[in-house]
Amino acid sequence: MQPSILSTNLTSPPRRSATPLIRILVYAGTAVALVLIFFVAKFFLWAKCFDLHAFVSRSGSMCPGICEDERVIAGMDAFDTHLPRRGEVIFFDQKESDTKFIKRVIGVAGDTVARGPSNTILVNGKPLTLPPPCGENNAYARLAPEGPPFETVKVPEGSLFVIGDNLDNSYDSRFFGVVGLDKVRGKALLIYYSPNESRIGCKVN
Repeated sequence: MQPSILSTNLTSPPRRSATPLIRILVYAGTAVALVLIFFVAKFFLWAKCFDLHAFVSRSGSMCPGICEDERVIAGMDAFDTHLPRRGEVIFFDQKESDTKFIKRVIGVAGDTVARGPSNTILVNGKPLTLPPPCGENNAYARLAPEGPPFETVKVPEGSLFVIGDNLDNSYDSRFFGVVGLDKVRGKALLIYYSPNESRIGCKVN
């Protein structure tokens, strides 16, 4: 009597097709790309600029609008369709330096800019007001009782009067005079990097 022989056929489990996984990855990648395209298009529509450059702020003269070591995107074609307006933050060449200056326009042709009481600045007889700062732990510095003296200026044609938001620590039109429109190179649009993470992505107001 022969012992029974147990015969076992060992077969590999069926391989799962990689096709569904590839499809998921393709769909996910497409969705991410569409979202990125949407936000990029939205940014361009908002900025109305297509010649974009990146700059690093090397001083605190514009803080809290733009602070030291922050990276800024600027539209170099921002003024192809209109002249700089009051409140806009511009990049311009300054004859005393090889680097571009970043300042806020507070006076355009025909405006009168004068020194006001208690370290204020008057534009057409009204006290200058600056936009609220963006991000956490960021505020305007307390002003000294008296600011730097400067002569009352009526801004001539083809010129701008600019200041730094850090009024007590800014070298601007109060010292070097008005800036010619031919010196303007672009407009600050967006802070894309900051040591203060809450300011990343802030629009420059």
